[in-house]
Formats: sequence, C-alpha cells, structure tokens
Amino acid sequence: MNSSKFRVFLPLLVVGALATAACGDDDDNIVVTPPGAPSGVTAQVSGATSVIVAWTPGSGATAQSVSLTAEGQSPITQDFSNNTTAATQFDGLTPGTTYAVQVIAINTAGQTGSQPVVVTLPGGGGLPAPPTNVAATASGTTSIDVTWTPGSGATSQRVDLSAGGSVEQTEDIADNTTTSASFAGLMTGVEYSVIVTAINSEGESSSSPVTITLSNSEVVTGVLEGAVTWTADKVWILDGPVFIGVDCGPDPAAPLATCIETTLTIEPGTTITGRRTPTDGNARSSFLIVSRGSRILADATGSATRPTEAQMIVFTSDAPRGARARGDWGGIVINGRAPINSGDEAAGEGGSGLFGGIDDLDSSGILRGVRVEFAGDDVTATDQLNGIALQGSGAGTTLDYVQVHYNVDDGTEPFGGSTTQTHVVTTGIGDDSFDGTDGYRGFIQYAIAQQRSDEADNGFEISNNGDDETLTPFSTAIVANATMVGASKGEVDVGGTESDIGLDQREGSAWRVYNTIITNFNDSGFCVEDAVTQAKADAAIAGNTTPGEFNAFFNSILWANVARSDDTDVNFADACGGGYDMQTYFETAGFNNLVADPQLDASHTSIGTLAAPPSFTPTAMPAGYVPFDVSTLNNEGGDGIIMPTDGRVLEATDYAGAVAPGDADPWYVGWTVWAVDGSDSRPNADGQ
Repeated sequence: MNSSKFRVFLPLLVVGALATAACGDDDDNIVVTPPGAPSGVTAQVSGATSVIVAWTPGSGATAQSVSLTAEGQSPITQDFSNNTTAATQFDGLTPGTTYAVQVIAINTAGQTGSQPVVVTLPGGGGLPAPPTNVAATASGTTSIDVTWTPGSGATSQRVDLSAGGSVEQTEDIADNTTTSASFAGLMTGVEYSVIVTAINSEGESSSSPVTITLSNSEVVTGVLEGAVTWTADKVWILDGPVFIGVDCGPDPAAPLATCIETTLTIEPGTTITGRRTPTDGNARSSFLIVSRGSRILADATGSATRPTEAQMIVFTSDAPRGARARGDWGGIVINGRAPINSGDEAAGEGGSGLFGGIDDLDSSGILRGVRVEFAGDDVTATDQLNGIALQGSGAGTTLDYVQVHYNVDDGTEPFGGSTTQTHVVTTGIGDDSFDGTDGYRGFIQYAIAQQRSDEADNGFEISNNGDDETLTPFSTAIVANATMVGASKGEVDVGGTESDIGLDQREGSAWRVYNTIITNFNDSGFCVEDAVTQAKADAAIAGNTTPGEFNAFFNSILWANVARSDDTDVNFADACGGGYDMQTYFETAGFNNLVADPQLDASHTSIGTLAAPPSFTPTAMPAGYVPFDVSTLNNEGGDGIIMPTDGRVLEATDYAGAVAPGDADPWYVGWTVWAVDGSDSRPNADGQ
C-alpha cells in the first residue's frame, strides 16, 4: 500500500497520560496514573477474511480494547474487561482491504494506545496458476534461453536460475505477458535448474524445475591428422564420416605413399555424439573410422580395471535423453592390418575404407571403458554399420569393458583379425548381439547379451566365410563365460516376435564356445546350420581337437528357449540345420553340457537402468555342472587363437556364464546403461 494515499482513522490514538484522578482529603490523596502502552503488536492474515492480532498488555491497565480501522469503513472494535488477554481474531473482514490495528490499555486515569500496525488482506481472487511448458535450451556454451506459458491470474513474474541449490541469477518481470528470458555468463559442466514463478497480490505459484547442463562442444568433420586429443571438458560432435588418418595399406613395413598416420587420444569422461543428419547432405551417416596404420586411444582407466560411470568414454546420439533410438548415428569402425580370409584386403561396409593385411599383432589402439549407444544403420543386408566393427584389427588392439547399446545392426563384429574382447555387454541390439566372420582368431571372455523382442536376431552368429566356407585362416575364435538372454519373456519382451537363436554356428565356423549360458530365445538354444559347419561338429563328436577342423559348444547350459507358437521347450530345433540332430551333438559324452535352470536372478529379464541394472548373477550352478578349463587353450599355436599383446589371457573359472554365482558386485555394474530411450545416459551437446 502507498502510505501517502491511505489515511488511518482510529477512534482512540492515545499515547501517554491523558488524566489523573484524586479522592479523599488532601492528606490522603491517592494518585492514579494512566496505563503503560501495549507493545509487541502483530497482525497476521488468517485465510481470506480474518486477522489474528497478538500483543503484550500494557502495565497498570484494568481493561483493553482492540480496533481495526480502514478508510471508508466504520472502526471494528473488540473490548476486554481484563488486562490478561493477549490475542484475538477478527473475522468477516473485507478481502483486499488494508486495516490499521491498534491495541489500547485502559484504567480509571485514562488510556494509552500502542503504535498502529498495518495489515492487508488478500484480494480474494486466489493464487495465480503456475507457469507451464517451461523449457530451457543452451544458447552457445555460456547462455541459457528459457521459454514458458504464463500462469493465469498473475500480475508479474520471476525467473530463477539456480545451481547447487543456490539461486545464481533472477529476472523480475513486471507483467504477465512475457514468455521468455535469457541468462548469460554461465559455466559449462554445471547443472542449472530453472523455475518460473507467477505472482499476484495473494501470493506466488511456481513451475516445476527444469534442469539443463551447458556443454562446451566442438564439431568434427573429415580427416584427423597428426596427434589429436579430445578432452573431457567438451562434447565432441561427429558430423558425417570422420576418419582417423588416411589408409596406410596392409604392410607396416611398406606404407602407402598417401598414408597419414594419426593417433586420436580421448580423455576419460569424454562424451562424443553423432549427428543424425550430417551437414553434408551426401553423407550417409556420422561415424568414426580408424584407418589402417592409425590408432584410437580411448582408455578410461589406464589399466585392466572396472571403470566408473564418470570415467566412461561415451559415444551416443545427439538426440535428447529420453528421445534416443537405434540408428541415430553410425558407430565405430576399426580398420587394421591383421590377416583376413576374404582376400589380401577388403572394403568395409558403409564406405569405411580398406582393411586387412599381414600383421597378426597389429595395433589399432585401445577401447577400454567405452560405451557405444543408439548407433548403426542397415541400408541393405550387405551394407550395414555395426556398433563396433573390428575390420582386420590385430591382437595388439585392446577391447575391454565395452558396451554396445541399442544398435541397429550387430553389437560387435570382427571381420577377420585377432582382437580379443573381454568384459563386453550388448543390450537391445537390432540384429545379432555378437557376430564374427572372415577368419576371426581372437577370444571373447565375460560377455553379456540381453535382447529385446522388437528387433533382434541371434545371440551369437558366428561364421568362417559366407562366400566360401573353406577359406583360411579359419575362424577359430573362442568364446568363454557368456550369458546370453533372449527376449521370449519378462520385461525385455517388448511386444515383437524377434530374438531367434542363442548360438548360430554357420558358414564353415570353427568357433569354440565354452562355459556359456543360453536362455529365453524364441526359436532355438543353438543351431549348426550347413553341411561344412555340421561336418566340423561331427569332427568334434569324433574327438578331433585340431583348431580349424572342429567347432565346439561344450560345458554349457541351455534353458527355456521357447517357441512362441506352442510354448514348448525347443532347445534343439533341428529345422534350422536342415535336420541335423542338435540334441545328439549337445548331449555327446564328454561335452559336459546341461539342459538345466542356470538359477539366474529373476531380474535378468528386466530392462533396468544405470542406477539399477538387471542381475545376471546365478545363486549357484545347477547340479552336475562341470566347467572347462579354458586357460589350457592359451598359446595353443597352429591355426588357433592369436594371444593379445596386452597380457590378457583366457582365465579358468568354475562356473558357466559371465558372472560368478553369488557375486554381489559383478563387473558390469556401475558403467552400463539399460533404458530403451537413453534416459539413463549422458546429455548431448545441448545439455539434454
């Protein structure tokens, strides 16, 4: 209220003594003085039409009176015949009115009034509606733009920008028509919270907070040359195909004249996004390619230890969290100089360049503590991009603690070469969780696949060569300790009919699979598809142990691989192999396989989140399970696996699957994501 426009009228505004009284004769006069003024007077609004008045009574009073006066209205008075009452309530007052309140102390000598206090009742129209549709977007790297729909009934507005629980900046708006505000001078890497408040004479109503993290970003295109480092203080945006170096050819001793060797180092905690729509309209997708002779050093931990989420190097979509999907960008392709069986060299899919060569120990760098999300594409059946394509990469290349999440095509796929994969998780893959062909001779140990029924094919689809099954070097890769979860039931059954075969040996495969759990696939637990592959399966039954001449599915467990059509157990679907007797192969004496409940935690078919992942920990191994000591296959020589140069070896375990029974803190927890839309992942360059 403007005090210059409002006059308070009180019937009694008495401060100090007004009179004295005497009685009796002159010698016995008794002098009575006026009472002391009441003090500590407060007036508090109670509801829309009431006021509570409280005070400390004045000394020497025998009675009291409390008055409320408003301009243009008759005074409202309450009288008390004591000096002990210290509070009262006035009801039935006029909304929107300002009252002057005074408490008066009374005795026979006079009356003394307190200093008046003023109170204004709400206007009676109610609180304003809170603003809606609040959105906060990054504007460059140091500013945030805020938009909203004003709340009805407001006369003014306020926008608060907070960080760490404290208000950093405020914009006061003297109307209810403004719908946007901007804040500048902000910091990257800080999570800001925005609240818009509607205000009127009755009070305030605020929106729900909206959060945003500003990211410092840099767009990357074309060819990287020399020594390049991507730092964790920026989000790096792939715009179209980005090549690390220029192809140096198949022979390290005789690099091509046009060779450009490049090393890309990516710091722990760095985020890289791929543009769904590259600036170059002719570009197929945004993806990262390591050329032969160049290296990528994406090492989150610097040693063979489990990463934290903060250390993870994340390749993801440029879409906001909660709106990400398979195929938002292309993925990672590593071209190496290791031998392949499809020729001296071959052209990679997606225009990713040439790969293959003569060096089994070739190093294309390190992927350790790396996550690849919402990538891949599927132009044709023979022109696809995987999450991570290992194209002729050698045993000097490290791949450890890696996840591929929601890729259009396969999760990881080696095309020949000899790169070992350990501690690998593939989730929600649109085709095969793991694939491998063209003479792959690495090993895979500690692997988890969890499929979704909307888009999926096989758990493992493993081959020698699709054009000529007899080409060498043979695919003699080893898989040990994998847990393969199909999507026939549970939360991962999201409504489709996909998720076909847990293990598909095909096209002359001489892969060997040990100590593995396969469960919940729709069509079959495993399959040996064609004549050449079946001949190698028969060689295993006959006792052949020469790498390249047999394939193996030993010391493993099948359970609840169910056909939707009749809901019966079809762990052995002979139809996929043209009538080959899968059950006889699986139950061969000495293979030590079981059809038994692997006793996985019930949440193994749940989708989960980063904070609450599903559990793949068995309570115990089923009775009669016998493991295979895969450490006996290290350094096997001949046409067998090529050992990694970083010191990793096949480790002996006493269990099947990727996780030891009873393990309360398994290796995949704390750095893997599970949500179907990226809601548990990193923000993009816009902080979303």
